[in-house]
Amino acid sequence: MRLVPLRESLPLGVEVLRLDLDLAAELADSLVHLTPGERGRAVRFLRPADRLRFAQTRAATRRLLGRRLGCCPADVPLAEGAHGKPFVDEDPRCAPVFNVSHSGRHALIALAEPGGVLHLGVDIEQHRCDLDTEAMLKAVCTEQECASVRSAPDRLAAFYQRWVGKEAVLKAIGIGVAEHLRSIGISPHADGRLGIASAVAEWSGYQAMALPAPPGYAAALAWRTKESI
Repeated sequence: MRLVPLRESLPLGVEVLRLDLDLAAELADSLVHLTPGERGRAVRFLRPADRLRFAQTRAATRRLLGRRLGCCPADVPLAEGAHGKPFVDEDPRCAPVFNVSHSGRHALIALAEPGGVLHLGVDIEQHRCDLDTEAMLKAVCTEQECASVRSAPDRLAAFYQRWVGKEAVLKAIGIGVAEHLRSIGISPHADGRLGIASAVAEWSGYQAMALPAPPGYAAALAWRTKESI
């Protein structure tokens, strides 16, 4: 495994690291940093690669959070929200904010100190060349997004750019992703910003940006600050 900090302009106080996964590693090497419940969750994945993605990403996240909290990785008090979003179960005034995503051979871990950034969401997706783009557009995209993707030179890349933006925003909000994909519209800008359109008033104030990703992947970050409330 290798952790690579992303160096481009990020929101103040936010750090994003790319984890290059080793899908040929021994699962036990990562389990040592996990809680008994997380170890059980890891081994329940049917595919060995899925076990390693979960275990390596969670172990790296625990190590990073442990450094910030001054404790051992396995002692970081993690809990999950109603829709499965993990968070540090401490006083929000001193608990780091974080979010993770993994796909293929890579993961992203986004972290922020408490205070300025209230919510974080990050997503990375490996392009599937066999994806039925038209069917997916109809299922998850707004009419404006459909028109933009259909007119793009590379429909697959254009679709994934919007997909990761949607997921990052919905993960930042902390709600179920699958049932709300059409509730968010993403408009990529030339400078890397992702415009967000939503008819839900409570979802205002979120910002998003595209993140650099390895060839064949797309990635995005979303956040909300105290100032945007």
